[in-house]
Amino acid sequence: MLIDRRHFLHAAAGTTALSLVGPMQGVWAATGSGDAALQALLQRHTEAFLRRSPEEATGNDYDKGANAYLRARLDDRSLAARETDRAAVKLGLQQLRALSPAGLSPRAALDRDVAIYVYETLDDMLGRYGYMDMNLRPSPYVVSQMNGAYYWLPDFIGGRHPIKDAGDADAWYSRLAALAAALDQESERIRHDAAIGVVPPSFVIAKTIAQIKGLRDGKPLESALLAPALKKLAALGRQGDDVRAEKIFRERIVPALDRQIAALQAIAPKAVDVAGVWRLPDGDAYYAAAVRSNTTADIAPGDLHKLGLEQCRQLIEQIDTLLKAQGLSQGSVGARIGALNQDARFKVSDDDAGREKLLALANGYIKDITARLPQAFGISTVDPVVVRRIPPAIEAGAPGAFYSEGAPGEPGVYSLNLQHPSEHATWRLPTLTHHEAVPGHHFQYSVLNHAPALPLFRKVVRFSAYTEGWALYAQQVAAELGIFDNDPFGRIGELQSQLFRAARIVVDTGIHHERWTKDQAVAWMVDNAGEQPLATEREVTRYAVYPGQACSFKVGANRIVAAREAARKTMGDRFDVRGFHDLILTSGPMPMAVLEKAVAQWATA
Repeated sequence: MLIDRRHFLHAAAGTTALSLVGPMQGVWAATGSGDAALQALLQRHTEAFLRRSPEEATGNDYDKGANAYLRARLDDRSLAARETDRAAVKLGLQQLRALSPAGLSPRAALDRDVAIYVYETLDDMLGRYGYMDMNLRPSPYVVSQMNGAYYWLPDFIGGRHPIKDAGDADAWYSRLAALAAALDQESERIRHDAAIGVVPPSFVIAKTIAQIKGLRDGKPLESALLAPALKKLAALGRQGDDVRAEKIFRERIVPALDRQIAALQAIAPKAVDVAGVWRLPDGDAYYAAAVRSNTTADIAPGDLHKLGLEQCRQLIEQIDTLLKAQGLSQGSVGARIGALNQDARFKVSDDDAGREKLLALANGYIKDITARLPQAFGISTVDPVVVRRIPPAIEAGAPGAFYSEGAPGEPGVYSLNLQHPSEHATWRLPTLTHHEAVPGHHFQYSVLNHAPALPLFRKVVRFSAYTEGWALYAQQVAAELGIFDNDPFGRIGELQSQLFRAARIVVDTGIHHERWTKDQAVAWMVDNAGEQPLATEREVTRYAVYPGQACSFKVGANRIVAAREAARKTMGDRFDVRGFHDLILTSGPMPMAVLEKAVAQWATA
């Protein structure tokens, strides 16, 4: 799972829409005045967005020179800003539609189509409750166990804010203090949304309150919010920053956290334990829109449910054959996978020693696959990446692992949930590492970092079907590179990971469209995909707050594979998978239909 991850739109959502498209490297160049007009328009929109989103400005190294003031600010998360953003989206649509596709080159026409897709999606979702993040992933709940300023901003403020001089230090203190205002803006939105009938499930509220209390009650000087930044401040030879920072935390941030806890406690009596968004206002339409936004495909939820079931059936057959080859033939595939999860051969101790072993194994897998990359990629440089534990304060509600792009000049971060290290059966760990690190998410970012002259707007755009679809496809590439030739259980792990993503489609559509209960969804995943109950409960709780997002992985991967094989058929002996991979990665994130058109153009060029 990519978490960059994740600077959220909040107030910047509208202007984000005005910055999402640009020409792909190596396919078509802008040739006419219409192309130049489109590029200029999108560049202006991108710069306007970055001025409206200080967090993204920092993430894109834009908060310098005349824009240095942005480094001291956080995004506006207020209801008023959301309305301003929707107006900006509508204006962007008007401006884009005024540019006739007849005057554009084929590539620019595709870029215009992408931008219109993004703007129309934002116009739709911003007219509903909740919000969208930078991957166009909607959530109906502003604050949850996986959303909100309390969840995302500690790592951003503490770890991603650059501190190289006294000016940066002053800006950091301003941002630290501004966290209180961000929390209060979201607390107001909790109350507003509850008044129109949008209340998170009771189990989500309980997890969220526990995590907010964890941030409030933990040792601030050891937290992700303060510790990394204080280390940078100390490196400047400064004194007294720990006292000053803790004072801001105690006097400003803790009261705001208390107010957010109170806001959640106040709506808790209205909560039910139903996971599906179908129970919310216009919930079925909300889910259909969320599926479309996440997958960038027009697939009805009912049809998607059937697709997930069929893909699970096919993968279960393949895994069954491999398990029997290892002497595991008794019981269902789900039961045999469950037995592998508990097999002592693949378990680590549930303590710090087990945590260290998992981190060491993950680093070894990265080294191994990196050496094989030139066989499948023309661009095979891998930037530094760090493997670390997810901060304990949030790991109870976090996924099993995720990747975060590093701050400018710093390594990317592959984070493992090590609250219970024994949950990570080692036969699964290679593929998890390939997904999150190399050749998955971290490699995506590495290639983009080394691609020449990518426009600014290409650094901003993200689509879950592309980013998550690539990471799932990358697991298949690792297998094709022979990484499991002498590791049959690792190969089972790769196929089980594919099964897990297909099962996600079944479960996500199950709870949000088929009206499954949470317990029913957990049981289906455990029985059919061999997932562990505790981890599955955490997964299903995630699906409850990110409807449709779990579907993006397999839908995206399927369409990348289909595009590859269509190109192979068209090109015959001319097909080189290295060129295909370089095209996909250097093009930057895009909807799947645009990716398919780009590959088709490449194949016939």
